[in-house]
Amino acid sequence: MKNFRLPKVLLLLLGMTFALCANAQSNYKLVVWEKGGAVVGNYELTYTPKVTFTETEMIITTSLADVYYYGLPNMWKLTYESVPTSVNNILADNNAMQFTGDAIVFPALEAGSNIAVYGANGVMVLNKTVSSAGEYAFPISSLSQGVYMVNVNGKTYKIVKK
Repeated sequence: MKNFRLPKVLLLLLGMTFALCANAQSNYKLVVWEKGGAVVGNYELTYTPKVTFTETEMIITTSLADVYYYGLPNMWKLTYESVPTSVNNILADNNAMQFTGDAIVFPALEAGSNIAVYGANGVMVLNKTVSSAGEYAFPISSLSQGVYMVNVNGKTYKIVKK
């Protein structure tokens, strides 16, 4: 039993810290790691994960009434990480850009939409105004390798050309 007392105390302190921060930071999540580096749980703090312990288990309960059990001997660490909200917004947007081959595809642009591509140094390298509504494929074969920012109708996407 002595083997679990120190990690249990540390995990308890971490759990209490995460619980205190849960109400203040809704764009963060609690991540549970197993020995070996595998992530075995992600809990957005908006669902108020509550961490409790028994002699052998860590228990996480959320405001959705979900309960998750983790064996303490297999646990490595808990981390507090930011949720990439911009990525979530892009994935939820059916009109977001997509990649096919050597082009960026915009499935549904309105006529008059402007597409501007900027290099990492901030210099505009390509600029195009779409003349008709619908799907538009923007070729990137002329771009050299590097990081670019693509701005379309006020939304900015970061791409890496390899």
